[in-house]
Amino acid sequence: VMQADTLGNGPGWLEAANASQPFGRLFSTSDIANLAVFLLSDAAGPITGTLVDQEQWVIGANR
Repeated sequence: VMQADTLGNGPGWLEAANASQPFGRLFSTSDIANLAVFLLSDAAGPITGTLVDQEQWVIGANR
């Protein structure tokens, strides 16, 4: 409702937003949850002092 009506992007805003992303879709809640689960797991044990910048775009990609 916010994107379509309040911001005036129309009913097809989600499809347009997905198509504009390098991976063809916006992040989902499960993408963020998967990162959190990994960081809380033993597999992430060797990671220290790291910034994980989970962005919607790829550096160097055409936007």
